[in-house]
Amino acid sequence: MEILQYTPDMQAPLTQFYNRMTINVPKCYPVTEEELATAIRGVTTGKADKKEGGLDSETAFVAMTNSTVQAFIHVGIGQIGDNREEDIGVIRFFAYERGARRIGQAMLEKAEAHLKGFNISQIFAFPQDCRYRFYHFDHAYLSDALDQVQGLLGFNGYHRSSGEVFLDWEDYSVTPVPSSLPVTLSVEWKDGRGQLPNCTVLAHQNGEQVGICESLCGGEFSSHVDAQVWLHTVWLGIEDDFQGQGLGRYLLQYALQEMHKVGYRHAAISTAWDNHRAFLFYSNCGYRTVDWTYGFVKNLSEAPTHKW
Repeated sequence: MEILQYTPDMQAPLTQFYNRMTINVPKCYPVTEEELATAIRGVTTGKADKKEGGLDSETAFVAMTNSTVQAFIHVGIGQIGDNREEDIGVIRFFAYERGARRIGQAMLEKAEAHLKGFNISQIFAFPQDCRYRFYHFDHAYLSDALDQVQGLLGFNGYHRSSGEVFLDWEDYSVTPVPSSLPVTLSVEWKDGRGQLPNCTVLAHQNGEQVGICESLCGGEFSSHVDAQVWLHTVWLGIEDDFQGQGLGRYLLQYALQEMHKVGYRHAAISTAWDNHRAFLFYSNCGYRTVDWTYGFVKNLSEAPTHKW
């Protein structure tokens, strides 16, 4: 086994590895070599697309054995703080073959050594805003399906700092139940990357917006044909004075109904790991949990607590 810095000639085996590692991650459809190359182009060009989660000083390492990829890690430098004045290390993506724990450990140590050269105090792993576009749906961190990676991060002093739970409703069928509030609903359609349009449903009372439900086509995140009939509700918001009166349920159900009319068949939604109100709502109106995802952070000033 040797650890090499990523170069474009590794694209074919690396893409095979990525697809193999994410096969059980919800909404991770197979990607093409071109799609993965676009996601990591900042490593070789130094011209990261910040809208696609790019970072400064990106690099990637690949562990190879007999031309087969056994581990891959993609890192860079991001910024946090009110004015984004503090540099942090970021692990955009990391995976290794199950059973190849020592290879995974060597890769993580290699990446950490590289990041420490930028005089950082923290490393964040799998932050939402740096995810590959085709990894999961929007708002995802590190999936429970990559539990071998979660275990290795925890062993090396990383701890969960944030989380998002994902729920699905396959082959959904819904009849909207109107809210007790006198509101008027309007529907806005907008074309995006997907084959079907994105949808925003707005609720107004006396000319004032009091609620919104925004849903995107799965094609925003993946070009795969199976993703196109999935919708992902990315925002459901009700003004404080109008909560608790069934308006959120009505908005969501109405959006699902309208999107079914244009060809959507499956619905996904997510919420923060500590948003118990939303989790209770979604899990009792047709959705079922399919994944828990977590963001991890490591404070480099803390001494390691484990040894091999």
